Amino acid sequence: MNDEDAAPMLHFDKFLLLLVRSDNDIPRACREVREFLAFRDARFPTIHQAHNDEFVGIWVDPLVVGSPPELLGHTSASDHRAYRTSESFGSNGIWLLCWLDAALGSSSVDLGALRESLVSALVEQRTLQPHHTPPQFAPVFDAADGLAHIFLQTERLRTLFAEVIGKPLTWNRTTGSIRRVVEFEHAEASSEVDD
Repeated sequence: MNDEDAAPMLHFDKFLLLLVRSDNDIPRACREVREFLAFRDARFPTIHQAHNDEFVGIWVDPLVVGSPPELLGHTSASDHRAYRTSESFGSNGIWLLCWLDAALGSSSVDLGALRESLVSALVEQRTLQPHHTPPQFAPVFDAADGLAHIFLQTERLRTLFAEVIGKPLTWNRTTGSIRRVVEFEHAEASSEVDD
């Protein structure tokens, strides 16, 4: 593994998780979240620039958007983390942007491990409310992350949660833009052809 493949260790106060009602709502949700974050940062620059928020993923699940859990995961000494929703903002049951923080955790976090733990907590929460529509998690990476890192982290998530992981996205924290990773889709299509 080279330095580009290694998951970065970051310091941040909160991380962002976008809850979306359906796959069809993702483009709208991404556009509206970008507009909301731009407005928030322009209106209250000193408050929000103090935080180093990291966008970790989009959870597509109609059940969770309507009634998001306040706490996710276990609270135990065996390194299980509990995630607490500290703030949220949404649009008419279509999407809900949540600022989460780890109730039990350090300020230095490997985002790969955080995504794994978060998806595990979301899947566990989902089993308490069975529904005919399967949930999906689209990992979101920083726009500056290399393709090798994005591919490695996404494949790791797919190994652990095969039926739940969707295609990765990138987030440009300067512009607020959330985009599909086109190179990832080409690499995926190429491997399907090779199989």
